[in-house]
Amino acid sequence: MSLKTFVLRPLALMLTLVMFIGVGICSHEPYGVKDPENCKLNFTVLSDAHIEGNNIPRYNAYARSLQDVKKNISGNDAVVFLGDSTMNGQIIENLLFHCAASMYLQGETVLPVMGNHDIGNGNGDYETLQNRWYDYTEAFFGRKLEHPYYSEVIDGYYFIVLGMESQEVHEIYMSDEQFTWLEGELAKAAESGKPVFVFSHYPSDYVVDADGNDTDRLTELFAEYNREHDLFSFVGHTHMPMHLFWSFHTEDGFPETYLPRLTELAGENDNEYYDETGTGAEIEVYENQVVIRVRDFFRGEWKVDTWEDDEPVMEIVYELKNPIG
Repeated sequence: MSLKTFVLRPLALMLTLVMFIGVGICSHEPYGVKDPENCKLNFTVLSDAHIEGNNIPRYNAYARSLQDVKKNISGNDAVVFLGDSTMNGQIIENLLFHCAASMYLQGETVLPVMGNHDIGNGNGDYETLQNRWYDYTEAFFGRKLEHPYYSEVIDGYYFIVLGMESQEVHEIYMSDEQFTWLEGELAKAAESGKPVFVFSHYPSDYVVDADGNDTDRLTELFAEYNREHDLFSFVGHTHMPMHLFWSFHTEDGFPETYLPRLTELAGENDNEYYDETGTGAEIEVYENQVVIRVRDFFRGEWKVDTWEDDEPVMEIVYELKNPIG
């Protein structure tokens, strides 16, 4: 255990115990995957917690949602956070975010993505804030990283996390080195014969080159891969509600799901819960399909589909080009 881990974890534990009093114990009913006997993989994706030290309702919405994640009796093969976990990358915000994760998601495989707010949202020193993100990722999720991008193979499925390599606010800069690495990871994923899951804070068409010019390099790479294989991309940043059809984007040649802000609040002082609070996604993989189910983790309910009245639960089903053997 590193010295930073030795110091951070007890501090976060003390803070967790204090905050736990305000959150309380979640009374949601347990839930599970649609078809337990045939489900080969299932995981949770959440985005944009935007934890800030002076917004208790936002922290409570986040912590209550994490409790619901653990109510899944089918378990989770992974829990993915798509970035902007904090509002400004401050120490207190990191402690609040990670202390809740360490308590409520104990034993889970957690894959964090670095977002623009996690490194100051255009303010502060990029390297200092990135190193802070590395420190907390190691201390609480057991991931010692040298780059903001990495991958993990879970039950034979490739989970690929993309990372921003400069302090942009509205776009993501990816170096040639990251693209080379990504091409190698996709090649290995293709050999597995299983669908690959890619996670980024930014949509795939938000990429810029070293000169700050928009580039289609990432969308073209994903579209080419998805012609013969199965690739699914999950992104945050836009805070797009999942009841909008555009949240399930396929126009670039591959399915890309836009996740909203988990802790979306309303009211004059941004401290009131409303319908969008707590929204995230459960992904289930079957022999011939990938199913994305939209859940209100804050209230412990599956979201009702608002654009197909005859469907009781909001879910999207993608047929696999390459069924899983």
